[in-house]
Amino acid sequence: MALAKTAKAIGAITDAISQRLNSRTNIAVSVGRPEPPAAAAGNRLNLFLYEVELDGNLRNIPLDEGQPPPLWLVLKYLLTAFDSDGKTSESIAAYENLGAGIRALQELSLFPLTPGLPAPLLEALSDNPEDLKITFDDASSELLSKIMQGSDEKYRV
Repeated sequence: MALAKTAKAIGAITDAISQRLNSRTNIAVSVGRPEPPAAAAGNRLNLFLYEVELDGNLRNIPLDEGQPPPLWLVLKYLLTAFDSDGKTSESIAAYENLGAGIRALQELSLFPLTPGLPAPLLEALSDNPEDLKITFDDASSELLSKIMQGSDEKYRV
């Protein structure tokens, strides 16, 4: 990535995933902690960036010979779905929304930067030498406990 734009890459990736999820599922996508809003918001998916780590496999790989390697990052998101009241994540409708979101992410497993994405997003990610990749990790109850630590909210699928 161009060094001048990499500071915006994490936000740009989150925005790109959010926009693609919305366009493929026609379900609103919010970004932040998986908590219900104060007012009803309707069917929605929620993306929560819960971990950013360095990619150990690429840590010492430069983009160009003789250049210092960039910070290769792995971003981990939690996807939560809510039903039509915008607050319930444990209902048949919420599970259907979750299934639609997972299916859309699977379709995006190789995430090309195609025209039609907003210009700031393309600027921040255009010099990436590879397509972005989306993979799935298991979410154990231990992980959920760490993420929701200190919150009065109940666990969400």
